[in-house]
Amino acid sequence: MAVCYGIVQLVGVTSRMGLGWDEVVYVSQVDPRGPATEFIAPRARGITLIVAPIVLLTSSTDALRIYLSLLSAVALYASFGTWLRVRPGALAPIAALLFASLWLSLFYGNAAMPNMWVAFGAVAAVGFFLRCMRPESGRGPVIGLAVSVAAVALLRPPDSVWLVLPLAVALAKPGWRRAGVGGALVVGLVAGWADWIIEAFVRFGGPAARWRAAGAANETGLHVSLYEHARALNGPLLCRPPVHCGPVELPWLLWWGAIPVLVLLGLYAAGRRERLAECVLPAVAGLSLAVPYIFLVGYAAPRFLLPTYALLAFPIAHSALWLLEGPRLRAARRAGAGLVAAGFLAQFVLQGLTLEKLVSLRLSTRQADVEAAGALTAFAVHRPCLVYGERAVMIAYRAGCESHTVLHWPQDSEVPAPVLGAQHAGKRVVAVDKGRSIPAPFLQTWERRRLPEVRPGTWYAYIPR
Repeated sequence: MAVCYGIVQLVGVTSRMGLGWDEVVYVSQVDPRGPATEFIAPRARGITLIVAPIVLLTSSTDALRIYLSLLSAVALYASFGTWLRVRPGALAPIAALLFASLWLSLFYGNAAMPNMWVAFGAVAAVGFFLRCMRPESGRGPVIGLAVSVAAVALLRPPDSVWLVLPLAVALAKPGWRRAGVGGALVVGLVAGWADWIIEAFVRFGGPAARWRAAGAANETGLHVSLYEHARALNGPLLCRPPVHCGPVELPWLLWWGAIPVLVLLGLYAAGRRERLAECVLPAVAGLSLAVPYIFLVGYAAPRFLLPTYALLAFPIAHSALWLLEGPRLRAARRAGAGLVAAGFLAQFVLQGLTLEKLVSLRLSTRQADVEAAGALTAFAVHRPCLVYGERAVMIAYRAGCESHTVLHWPQDSEVPAPVLGAQHAGKRVVAVDKGRSIPAPFLQTWERRRLPEVRPGTWYAYIPR
């Protein structure tokens, strides 16, 4: 499964896929060839550490994609392979297939984004935890549990709390208390949060101030964004104004609605085979990881639920195995096998069509960012410089400039403070926009130049006279 997962990424996703906004932020922190993009309070440094070995050597996006494709295939093997010691046989490979065949897993497997790696860490953590509950487990699973929790905390600190919470509650079950397991959870949390806390004191005025700033940036509070997540199932990478998310599509609503049914069937099947614990724990942990993104964050992105899908793959795999092996009658087994085959076929078709649509859209959009950055060199835009505009982060990274991104262009005639600050500092300033009309009043006195080689759309650069 891991080999196939890596191959599909390399063949279908990696080629010519430029970097997105969040990826530029993480990658630029360790890229010695240009300035680092602003690193705001909610972000953590885990993904930056993952990409550092290749980014320090080359600026090639293709090299980064290939590196992450191979690394994510290894991570899939290592994390789901942990479960082979929990239950030998087909359970772990089926769960890996369910998760690896998602368009989300294929799209983000070679992306410099943290959610996929949180999913791998969560799967490994729950697997190691279940292994720790066995009398003959030894120290290895305890160490693996601590490392997995620390990795999740280093990537996305709040997610680690929601992962550890059900594991800590499970320790109260009679017969599940093992020496060192509670300590492993605590050590993992402390080790993973340490970097975030230290940086909070250095850059944000302390953990409390950083937490408040992170909450403001992520619109945290009491929300119910279940409908937004349903609208984002078919591919919008972000469902947050000003991005239009689109309606809920029926095939995806049916796919989403099938998940709780199959999870309940898996719990029933695991209970019949006296394996309920190894099915309940990943289900509860997966749901726990979904809670903050559905009820505490005011917008939706499909990647937020990647750890949930990864853990729910195990009870769904239980249901698939029960349909294949449970019925005693041969006709019933054949019917069960037909249902499983039809389910996987529907999964592959739906996910594959969505992935193809997304990749084709992102290829053209992100390639335009690269072309726009190259076109700026003809206008003597060189370091030190500032790129201002809606896609400034991606364009500026390729041009070696600093950036200031706007979601909405200012509609007054005042020159924005970031532009004035850059000009006073002696930096070359350029504004870039895709559109036929001048996007902001302050640009009317600037020189307007067409970027004819940038496609799709009509792009212009604005340079102060």
